[in-house]
Formats: sequence, structure tokens, C-alpha cells
Amino acid sequence: MRIGMHVKIGQGLPEAVKSAVSYGCNTFQMFSRSPRGGKARPFTEEELNEFHRLVTENKIFPVIVHMPYILNLANPDEEMHKYAVRLILEDLERADQLQAQYLVLHVGSHRGTGEEIGLRQMVNGLAEIINNYAGQVTILLENTAGAGHELGYRFEHLAWIMERLKTDKVAVCFDTCHAFGAGYNLVTEEAVQKTLQDFDSVIGLHLLKVIHANDSAYPLGSKKDRHAHIGKGLIGPEGFRTLLHDQRLHEVPFILETPVDKEGDWVSNLKTLRSLAE
Repeated sequence: MRIGMHVKIGQGLPEAVKSAVSYGCNTFQMFSRSPRGGKARPFTEEELNEFHRLVTENKIFPVIVHMPYILNLANPDEEMHKYAVRLILEDLERADQLQAQYLVLHVGSHRGTGEEIGLRQMVNGLAEIINNYAGQVTILLENTAGAGHELGYRFEHLAWIMERLKTDKVAVCFDTCHAFGAGYNLVTEEAVQKTLQDFDSVIGLHLLKVIHANDSAYPLGSKKDRHAHIGKGLIGPEGFRTLLHDQRLHEVPFILETPVDKEGDWVSNLKTLRSLAE
């Protein structure tokens, strides 16, 4: 079982790996630039070499890079759409430098133009990115809670995008809190199995590559995205235990994005997730 967390890179790439290792993680997620976007600092050869050495020595796999939250590939504004395409291409190249396996991208917002137009913008943008990228990183589309004009809150949205791209360079990152907010029940074993069955029939479980393990502070179907500590939110422990014990997900890494309200919260959430996996 691969269990990890989102690590910060403010102190440098090697320190990010050391932080994950100190918590006993065998996988992790990171931004490769500020989560607010903007110009990215180039990596030095020295820090990349040390990063790769530490990842290899500590058997970290996979390494996952997350795009800045502000990017919206479904944006109807042409300049903002082009900006998103450019930054995603940049972050794919940076993920290649890190020898990462995945780049996670939030499905965007149609900003009032309607879901079909927004989804077509996503497809057009992703097609341009794929046509101009020759690396090895797979783009993972992350489901959303469905607030406002968000796309990607239904499995059908993700399937619609991937069916039109017809590429093996795009798959899915499943966020438990987002799914719960969107109306996919994860509280009981029966509910989890129903949600996984729905995912498999609409998208296919072979396309599920990463799970963001987050409890929810808001109820089922609220369309609100606020993460809670594992087992202490409205999803609760049984849902996570069921996901962790499903043999179809045995090779899928679980990444924590839980809140840090006080010192020791990372330790507590990792301990809870691991205990549920035992």
C-alpha cells in the first residue's frame, strides 16, 4: 500500500523528500511552483540530482506534481485559456525534470457559458497540450465538488473528456471529499462499493491512478469543498477502511491533503489512515 501526503517545497526539493520520509511516506505529492501560479524558479542540476537520489534511496513511488489551483483550462476567455495551456506545458516539463509519474489538474469552471462549452474548452486545451508534449508524465483530471460553475463533479464529465481525447496520457485522480460533496456516498461499505461500481461503469477503474484521501467537513451533496481530518468528518472511518481494503485499489496511492490545524496533525492523519489499512 502506498500512502503519502502533500509536501511543501519552500525549503527546496531535497527537503521536501526528507519531510515525506520523516513521516514514513512511500509516495508524495508536491507543487513544482507557487500554488498561486506565476513565474517558476528553474531547478538547479545539483538540487535535481539530490532529489532523485533521495527518492530512489527511500523507494518513493510515485512522485505526483499538482498544478496551481488558479488555472482554469475551461475558461472561455481566450487569453486566460492560452495562459493555462502554457503553464500546464511548463509544469509537465518540470514534472519530467523531477521524474514524476503524474501531474494532477483540477477540471475547470465554465464561468457561466454552460457545461458543454466548458467541457469542449477542456478537450481543446488538453488536445493542444498533448500534441505539444513528448514526455512521460500522465495528466490526471481531478474530480470536483461541483460548486458554482465547476465541471468534473460527475463521472460522466471526466469520461466525456477522455473519450474525445483518445489518449493514454490522461487518467483520473479521485478526491474523496470532492466526490462526497458532489453526491457520491462514501460513508458505508455498501455506499463505497456503489460509488466504485459507478466509477467503473462510467470511466473504468483502470484509469484511477491516485486517490486524494480527505474527509469532508460538509454533508453529502453539499457541493462544498472543505477537507476534514480522516475519520473525523462526515465520511467517517468505515468509508476509508473500505477503500483501503478494496483489492482493485491495492496499487493506487493514497495522498493526504488534510488540514493542519495544529502541530502533529500530519502524524495523526497518517497514523489513522495506516491503521484503517491494516
